[in-house]
Amino acid sequence: MVEIASKVSAVRGLRRQLLRFLALAGGAAVVLGLFFSSCTARVMPNEFGVEQSRFGTKVGVVDQIFGPGLYFIGPGSTMFTYPREIHLLEASNERAEARAKAGGMDVVRAVDQYYSTRDALLGKATHRVIDAFNVQTSDGYSVAADVTLLYSITDPLMVAREFGWGSTYVESFAINTFRNGVLATLGKMNAESFYDEKVRIAAVNEAEEYLRERFKARGFEVHKLLLRNYSYSPAYEKSLHEKKVAVQAAEKNRKESHVNDERAKLQQIESKGNAAITIAESENNAQISKVRAEANLYSEQVRAKGDKEYGLANAEAKRLKAEALNKGGGRYVVALETAKIFDNIQGSVMTPEQYITFIRQSWALIGLSPGGPVPAAEGGK
Repeated sequence: MVEIASKVSAVRGLRRQLLRFLALAGGAAVVLGLFFSSCTARVMPNEFGVEQSRFGTKVGVVDQIFGPGLYFIGPGSTMFTYPREIHLLEASNERAEARAKAGGMDVVRAVDQYYSTRDALLGKATHRVIDAFNVQTSDGYSVAADVTLLYSITDPLMVAREFGWGSTYVESFAINTFRNGVLATLGKMNAESFYDEKVRIAAVNEAEEYLRERFKARGFEVHKLLLRNYSYSPAYEKSLHEKKVAVQAAEKNRKESHVNDERAKLQQIESKGNAAITIAESENNAQISKVRAEANLYSEQVRAKGDKEYGLANAEAKRLKAEALNKGGGRYVVALETAKIFDNIQGSVMTPEQYITFIRQSWALIGLSPGGPVPAAEGGK
């Protein structure tokens, strides 16, 4: 019995020692945890680290930018972080317009779910949505502008000194400067100039340069200013539509008048051309007729001259032949020709006596005697 009691007391003593060890270990772990959490700070890869010291010779923001990593900080110091990511500042009524266009509650819930998921992905620290800007144009109309600004922090030390810790710089600087810069610059345009691409782009570029200067002076960098959408009031839309229709109708009438004028000019040119063609054809035909008449006249003159020359030649030939026949040699030639005629006379037509008598009479007519000498040619010796 004595042995069993001693064993029980030993077990109890061991249990107390174990509990005491566990309590000391737990206390040490808690102390170490508190020490680690209070004396160390972690800067994530997408963050800047800025240290603030509350004790010591230099109180306030430490002149050092901490990159990603785990850092030991002394008592009385705190490590604050700022995002390195590009900030997205939207002035838009997109969500409200999408809800208004929804056909039922299921669609409305789906729209809300989409924008909630998008906001969670983009992050509240770097994504902020405000109402669309109501731009008062130079001609007194109102234009709702959906504008987005992309900017980032370049000097977290300046931001910490200027605006403090956290995202207070968004409300105290970024949103107000963004709104004032856009309204002051786009407000220089008249309402209709929003339709003019060149004027609109020039105004957006001017607003971007204005914001870039203001943000740079406070430790930020403007990457891009986007005018995503704009809309007019229904009354102005109606008046602008009527104005555009009237302008287009006037332009249409002007162009139709111009077309009619050009068509009339074309017809006049065609008429002048046709008249010129007709005149040219008439002149050509007259010239052709003149040439043909001259050619016919010349042909008739040449033909008449040829006929005249031919007639004169024939007459001269006949005269020369007659003169030749009237001479002595000519009678002999006639006798020869007459002899040829005698050869063609058949004997059955005449009796020999008649034939001889006919020959003698024929020779007598031409001055020849049968059996006489051949007369000499005149002028022959």
